Amino acid sequence: MMGTLRGTDPLSTDWSIVVLLLVVGYLAWTNLNAPRKWRLLWETVERVRISRRSMREDINLNDRSLIGLWIMAGVIMALFLYQVGVYFGALRPRWDHFAELALLLMVLAAGQVVVQRLTGWLFKGDGGLQEYTYNLVLGQVVTGLALLPVSVLVVGWSPWRQVLVIVGLAIILLVHLVRWVRALVIGRGAGLPTGHIFLYLCATEILPLAILIRTLQRSAPPASQLL
Repeated sequence: MMGTLRGTDPLSTDWSIVVLLLVVGYLAWTNLNAPRKWRLLWETVERVRISRRSMREDINLNDRSLIGLWIMAGVIMALFLYQVGVYFGALRPRWDHFAELALLLMVLAAGQVVVQRLTGWLFKGDGGLQEYTYNLVLGQVVTGLALLPVSVLVVGWSPWRQVLVIVGLAIILLVHLVRWVRALVIGRGAGLPTGHIFLYLCATEILPLAILIRTLQRSAPPASQLL
């Protein structure tokens, strides 16, 4: 059965292994059918700003392979956050909690892109929003790829779970810090005041994080069940 636990280990379920196999399978498909995406992702890692040529020729938010990688990243991030929640007792070990978390992450990620598009339309200008949107999407994909081996090891290597959880959380924190620095660099390069950039980050980065934390708190079991 999909929800059957292996022994008494709530983090090594059949369904989580199936999710990881599907993710790896999609990565293999991408490697065969869209190999240029790896060069684009590497550019996101090694450069503060995306080159104009890449924005013009290689990035298209309507590209199905990029959308697939974006969804895949959301699934991996949701699985890791689910693992963290179960590890610390903040979530019950149930697949529907993972599904809710994955859906929430994807809605928040899509909402960030929509807000950026609407902002550019309302103010009749770009102000670096297009480049930042690309950085946001590609950064989320990179985060998912970085968390994939961590989630795999959490499932199969229980003695090191505490270390793996710390490593995964450090990856998420590092990626967010880099993304905020890039937002500052892109915004200042477009001539925006630092205060405006800060307000924008609060609306598009910190608010979704607060929504995610609040949702996790609501999904947590009562304190009496943790004793």
